[in-house]
Amino acid sequence: MDKLTVVWTATFLYVPFLLLSYIHLPRAVGSVIGLLGSPIYLIAAYLLNSITVMGARRSIVFLAISSSVSFLFEFVGVHYGVPFGSYRYTAAMGPELLGVPFFIPLLWASLGYFSLMASGNYYAAAVGMVALDAGFDPLLSGPLGLWKWRGGGQYFGVPLTNFAGWLVVSLIIYLLFKASTRYRPKPSAAGLLFYISYYATWILAAFMLGLPKVGLASITLLATYSAVIGALLATRGRRGPSRQANGQST
Repeated sequence: MDKLTVVWTATFLYVPFLLLSYIHLPRAVGSVIGLLGSPIYLIAAYLLNSITVMGARRSIVFLAISSSVSFLFEFVGVHYGVPFGSYRYTAAMGPELLGVPFFIPLLWASLGYFSLMASGNYYAAAVGMVALDAGFDPLLSGPLGLWKWRGGGQYFGVPLTNFAGWLVVSLIIYLLFKASTRYRPKPSAAGLLFYISYYATWILAAFMLGLPKVGLASITLLATYSAVIGALLATRGRRGPSRQANGQST
């Protein structure tokens, strides 16, 4: 088993851990599963995966750009309501820096990386980021209460400006990274499968939390996006052998 296979296997383990974290388990087991299904594991898996696929230098650049850009926009968003809309984080998100929870920039980096690995295209990855947020934001800002939208919004309590903000911020991150590294990603079968699996956990959570309309909307978004990226992956595959399976540039 090569190193890349081991890294992706460790990454995929996050999905069952996340699913199990939705279930009430005995305290000792639940504590372990809660940690393995937490953002800590996802961030660790992202860092390991990124270094393996893109190399240490590009990984550091991507982490620096994505975390700093997302922190800046989150700070402006929390205090001035631009570009996402007016919202605030709750104490459930843990320690904060200037109103922004410590984990948030790292989660932007993690999701941004995996969206890029799924699509192999900077613009498609930005759309993938918006699709992801449409899947989990109604849950996290609703029944799970990790943040609150002041005044609610048009999409299951989330303002549409939020999705425009996600698109803008994602594009800025990706285009700065592209300009800084000249990295040319390739669509990755493993990356797309992880994206689908991760998204599916939020769909399941929507039904478990009594939000079937959110779940159905997310199924439509995921199916449409996955079909488009899957077609892109198949087209690239027919063009001849390459290293696209692991997302490395040629």
